[in-house]
Amino acid sequence: MILALTFVYSLIVGFMIFFMSVVTPSVFKILDEINSRNFLRFIFPRMFLYGFILSFVALLLSIYMRDQLLILISVFISILFLINTYIITPKINLHRDQFKDGVMESEKVFKRFHLISVLIFLVQLISAISAIIVNNL
Repeated sequence: MILALTFVYSLIVGFMIFFMSVVTPSVFKILDEINSRNFLRFIFPRMFLYGFILSFVALLLSIYMRDQLLILISVFISILFLINTYIITPKINLHRDQFKDGVMESEKVFKRFHLISVLIFLVQLISAISAIIVNNL
Protein backbone atom coordinates (compact mmCIF):
# COMPACT_ATOMS: atom_id res chain seq x y z
CA MET A 1 0.00 0.00 0.00
CA ILE A 2 2.93 2.32 0.70
CA LEU A 3 4.12 1.91 -2.90
CA ALA A 4 0.64 2.62 -4.27
CA LEU A 5 0.35 5.82 -2.25
CA THR A 6 3.86 6.91 -3.23
CA PHE A 7 2.94 6.25 -6.87
CA VAL A 8 -0.22 8.38 -6.65
CA TYR A 9 1.61 11.27 -5.02
CA SER A 10 4.37 10.93 -7.62
CA LEU A 11 1.73 11.27 -10.33
CA ILE A 12 0.53 14.47 -8.67
CA VAL A 13 4.05 15.89 -8.41
CA GLY A 14 4.84 14.82 -11.97
CA PHE A 15 1.84 16.38 -13.65
CA MET A 16 2.23 19.59 -11.66
CA ILE A 17 5.89 20.00 -12.58
CA PHE A 18 5.16 19.09 -16.21
CA PHE A 19 2.39 21.66 -16.37
CA MET A 20 4.52 24.43 -14.85
CA SER A 21 7.67 23.69 -16.82
CA VAL A 22 6.35 22.55 -20.21
CA VAL A 23 2.68 23.29 -20.89
CA THR A 24 2.29 26.86 -19.64
CA PRO A 25 5.52 28.26 -21.13
CA SER A 26 4.83 26.51 -24.44
CA VAL A 27 1.35 27.96 -24.71
CA PHE A 28 2.60 31.53 -24.44
CA LYS A 29 5.41 30.93 -26.93
CA ILE A 30 3.34 29.18 -29.61
CA LEU A 31 -0.24 30.45 -29.42
CA ASP A 32 -1.58 33.95 -29.92
CA GLU A 33 -3.47 35.68 -27.12
CA ILE A 34 -6.96 34.46 -28.09
CA ASN A 35 -5.90 30.85 -28.61
CA SER A 36 -3.79 30.91 -25.44
CA ARG A 37 -6.80 32.12 -23.47
CA ASN A 38 -9.10 29.51 -25.00
CA PHE A 39 -6.64 26.69 -24.44
CA LEU A 40 -5.86 27.65 -20.84
CA ARG A 41 -9.54 28.09 -19.99
CA PHE A 42 -10.13 24.60 -21.37
CA ILE A 43 -7.15 22.89 -19.74
CA PHE A 44 -6.98 24.48 -16.27
CA PRO A 45 -10.30 23.20 -14.90
CA ARG A 46 -9.55 19.72 -16.26
CA MET A 47 -6.06 19.76 -14.81
CA PHE A 48 -7.39 20.80 -11.40
CA LEU A 49 -10.05 18.07 -11.53
CA TYR A 50 -7.40 15.51 -12.51
CA GLY A 51 -5.41 16.65 -9.47
CA PHE A 52 -8.50 16.35 -7.31
CA ILE A 53 -9.14 12.79 -8.50
CA LEU A 54 -5.55 11.76 -7.81
CA SER A 55 -5.51 13.42 -4.40
CA PHE A 56 -8.85 11.80 -3.56
CA VAL A 57 -7.38 8.40 -4.46
CA ALA A 58 -4.45 9.28 -2.18
CA LEU A 59 -6.99 10.12 0.53
CA LEU A 60 -8.69 6.74 0.18
CA LEU A 61 -5.34 4.95 0.36
CA SER A 62 -4.36 7.03 3.40
CA ILE A 63 -7.62 6.13 5.14
CA TYR A 64 -7.02 2.46 4.37
CA MET A 65 -3.52 2.76 5.84
CA ARG A 66 -4.91 4.68 8.84
CA ASP A 67 -2.20 7.30 8.55
CA GLN A 68 -3.59 10.47 10.10
CA LEU A 69 -0.93 12.82 8.73
CA LEU A 70 -1.34 11.54 5.18
CA ILE A 71 -5.12 11.76 5.53
CA LEU A 72 -4.78 15.44 6.48
CA ILE A 73 -2.35 16.15 3.63
CA SER A 74 -4.64 14.41 1.13
CA VAL A 75 -7.73 16.27 2.32
CA PHE A 76 -5.81 19.56 2.20
CA ILE A 77 -4.58 18.99 -1.35
CA SER A 78 -8.01 17.77 -2.51
CA ILE A 79 -9.83 20.79 -1.11
CA LEU A 80 -7.33 23.19 -2.67
CA PHE A 81 -7.86 21.61 -6.10
CA LEU A 82 -11.61 22.14 -5.72
CA ILE A 83 -11.13 25.72 -4.55
CA ASN A 84 -8.93 26.44 -7.54
CA THR A 85 -11.40 24.78 -9.92
CA TYR A 86 -14.69 26.21 -8.71
CA ILE A 87 -13.83 29.46 -6.93
CA ILE A 88 -10.51 30.94 -8.03
CA THR A 89 -10.46 30.07 -11.75
CA PRO A 90 -13.91 31.53 -12.51
CA LYS A 91 -12.89 34.76 -10.75
CA ILE A 92 -9.63 34.90 -12.69
CA ASN A 93 -11.54 34.51 -15.95
CA LEU A 94 -14.19 37.06 -15.00
CA HIS A 95 -11.71 39.75 -14.02
CA ARG A 96 -9.48 39.07 -17.02
CA ASP A 97 -12.50 39.51 -19.32
CA GLN A 98 -13.57 42.68 -17.52
CA PHE A 99 -10.07 44.10 -17.83
CA LYS A 100 -10.03 43.29 -21.55
CA ASP A 101 -13.39 45.09 -21.81
CA GLY A 102 -11.87 48.23 -20.31
CA VAL A 103 -12.64 47.87 -16.60
CA MET A 104 -9.22 48.92 -15.36
CA GLU A 105 -9.86 48.02 -11.71
CA SER A 106 -10.25 44.39 -12.74
CA GLU A 107 -6.57 44.08 -13.69
CA LYS A 108 -5.50 44.38 -10.05
CA VAL A 109 -8.15 41.87 -8.94
CA PHE A 110 -7.17 39.50 -11.76
CA LYS A 111 -3.51 39.65 -10.73
CA ARG A 112 -4.42 39.02 -7.09
CA PHE A 113 -6.53 35.94 -7.89
CA HIS A 114 -3.90 34.66 -10.31
CA LEU A 115 -1.25 34.99 -7.62
CA ILE A 116 -3.47 33.16 -5.14
CA SER A 117 -3.98 30.37 -7.67
CA VAL A 118 -0.25 30.04 -8.30
CA LEU A 119 0.51 30.02 -4.57
CA ILE A 120 -2.13 27.36 -3.96
CA PHE A 121 -0.58 25.27 -6.74
CA LEU A 122 2.89 25.61 -5.18
CA VAL A 123 1.59 24.72 -1.72
CA GLN A 124 -0.06 21.63 -3.20
CA LEU A 125 3.17 20.65 -4.93
CA ILE A 126 5.17 21.04 -1.71
CA SER A 127 2.48 19.13 0.19
CA ALA A 128 2.56 16.24 -2.30
CA ILE A 129 6.36 16.08 -2.10
CA SER A 130 6.07 16.11 1.70
CA ALA A 131 3.56 13.26 1.54
CA ILE A 132 6.00 11.18 -0.49
CA ILE A 133 8.70 11.79 2.11
CA VAL A 134 6.40 11.07 5.07
CA ASN A 135 5.05 7.93 3.38
CA ASN A 136 8.54 6.55 2.91
CA LEU A 137 9.96 7.18 6.40
